[in-house]
Amino acid sequence: MRILCLLISIFALIFGSTSAYASKEGILRMSSFELTSDGIGESGPVTITGKQGDKGILALSITAFGKRFELDVAQLAKVQGLPINGFQLSYEAGYKEQGGRTVYIVLSKGFTSGTAGRKFVVITESGAIRVTDELR
Repeated sequence: MRILCLLISIFALIFGSTSAYASKEGILRMSSFELTSDGIGESGPVTITGKQGDKGILALSITAFGKRFELDVAQLAKVQGLPINGFQLSYEAGYKEQGGRTVYIVLSKGFTSGTAGRKFVVITESGAIRVTDELR
């Protein structure tokens, strides 16, 4: 009898728990987007505009410090393969000798359970654009 109860319990655990995985959360990637911030301090207004396809970001332009910046083909290649459905935008006053004012953009892939991937786009007022997996 104990063996029968044990087998029934194991059977219930195995087949009862699989129903919890019947529904799976998916990414709703942004096909096109435009984000605008009035800015803080001396950042001035910041606008991010872009398009995204099945393999990731196809075009990304940033207006900041009164200038327009576009990611080139090599920079766009660094964000391929990451479907973006989240953004963060921040600003640092910075030191002139290190590029001056800087805007940081975090492009992310996430679910309700947390972030599953991210890329950083760093733009300085001197015109340098860097795409990276980690900051500093």
